[in-house]
Amino acid sequence: MTSPAKRLAAITAAMAIAVSACSGNASTAPEQSPTGSSPAGESATASQPTSIPQGGTISLAYASDFQHFDPAVMYDTVGIAAVRLMFDSPLTYDSGTKLVPLLASEMPTVSADGKAITIKLRSGVNFVKEDGSVLREMTADDLVYSLNRVLDPNLKPNPSPVASAFFSNIVGSADVLGGKAKTASGIKMIDAHTVEIDLDHADATFMNILATTFSAVVPKELATEDTAAFDLAPVGTGPYLLKSYTKGQQAVFVANKSYWQPGQPYLDEIDFHVGVDDNAALQQVEAGTLDILGDTIPSGSFTAVTTDPQYADQIVHHTTVATSYLSMDTTQPNDGPLSKLAVRQAIEEGIDKDNILKIQHGAGVVATCIFPPDMPGYDPSCNPYTYDAAKAKADLAAAGYPSGFSTTIYTDTTDPDPAIAAAIQQDLAAMGITAEIVTQEFGTFLGTIETPHAAPLVFVGWYQDYPDPSDFIDPILSCASAVSGGANAAWYCNKDVDTKAAAARAEALGPQRLADYQAIQKEIMADAPWVPLYHQDWYTMTSKRVGGFQIHPVWLYSIRDVYIKPGS
Repeated sequence: MTSPAKRLAAITAAMAIAVSACSGNASTAPEQSPTGSSPAGESATASQPTSIPQGGTISLAYASDFQHFDPAVMYDTVGIAAVRLMFDSPLTYDSGTKLVPLLASEMPTVSADGKAITIKLRSGVNFVKEDGSVLREMTADDLVYSLNRVLDPNLKPNPSPVASAFFSNIVGSADVLGGKAKTASGIKMIDAHTVEIDLDHADATFMNILATTFSAVVPKELATEDTAAFDLAPVGTGPYLLKSYTKGQQAVFVANKSYWQPGQPYLDEIDFHVGVDDNAALQQVEAGTLDILGDTIPSGSFTAVTTDPQYADQIVHHTTVATSYLSMDTTQPNDGPLSKLAVRQAIEEGIDKDNILKIQHGAGVVATCIFPPDMPGYDPSCNPYTYDAAKAKADLAAAGYPSGFSTTIYTDTTDPDPAIAAAIQQDLAAMGITAEIVTQEFGTFLGTIETPHAAPLVFVGWYQDYPDPSDFIDPILSCASAVSGGANAAWYCNKDVDTKAAAARAEALGPQRLADYQAIQKEIMADAPWVPLYHQDWYTMTSKRVGGFQIHPVWLYSIRDVYIKPGS
């Protein structure tokens, strides 16, 4: 899943982190005992009052704008915070990583061979239009339509860049993705409230996919192939409705008074301000005129704010299950230098990750491989490259570039990304590589790195869509994702890795499956498509009146859980 600052995605995500509420550091992996869940199936923190206060307005601000409101194509962390206000999926997570029913009336059943998944949907759930009027009741036919719609290659202006990685295991999905059929034969409506999904092979992660926003249910008569039109007038089953949106400025969400879950929504209105400089947003939170800082605390203010006792109960942080990295175009055209393994391995040795972490005020953990520490399958022994500037320069010369070469680093404009790109530029210069830095607004940046071979080097990040190591392979390091509009910024494709990843994905959850993913990780690192840099410790800030806010293990920000503290 992408993030507003980097491709800290899931889409995506959706953006597997296993982070705890507030400033704690406990985490829960899928194979461990999960945390408790609230009756509504959404997160509940220990700081919540027994009876959650109702009403009022909260505000939050992001530097980046929304890319989409349509769940079929949205996959950045600014968008996911908004999309989850308007739409529900069959499953969701509690305050940790335990899957719980949302639109499903109970956890889906799975056949003995692991290939058939049966979902029972709740009755009495309505689609509600922007004006608050009820469109109609949701049925199983809408879930069938919604899943097929995500697969539709004819979505305009573009189909989802990552859907094939998530849903390609459904029987018949290849026919839909290839334009040979409108519906996948493996997505079946059994009755008005029952759907069966048939998989090509057993897939331990598919329940997680049913909790992603890609699985959100939309009304078939309104959510057409034109995603741009649905972006303008989204209709779902969620606790809030989009009242208004002014591009580059603000989106206003109001309570869905016909929402099906008792006790929700908690607020009357939620105001998203976009295009707001993070320094200005921080000042507003400090002054109490803004409730939630959407981005991280800006670098220039980090020490002053995080060490100020008056803000101690307003700082929220945790190390994310995300990896920030420098991607290298492994299939660079015209026999470009980055297409050579020895060159990429020399660059692996030439980047001073400790220095980069200092730019982040030490807020994070140095990354030595792909999987973050809280991700199941994390391997602390995976460290194939160590920083050695002299060796990097010598190895680059041995690779055929004694005088180096010229290239370009792309990143987005959000602080501290340009500064980190400058540190990478300096390290490359020490090797003899001249790198120009190009910074772009996030939407433009995504378009650039999704265009084949447009960006030789990219400073970006990936944030989990769901808590499983497959999510750090399939959407961003597979052959299927190395396509125009995809999320594989390194244009990396290794058929052997694909084969092993497919086998691991189908295995039962347990130690052997994780060991297999650790082996896959080492094989990818031997190919050096990335220089893993760090796993970010996400620091943000809220006003004193905000209750129920946490950095969620999967969603990052779960705004639908926020309320105003009594007496505020």
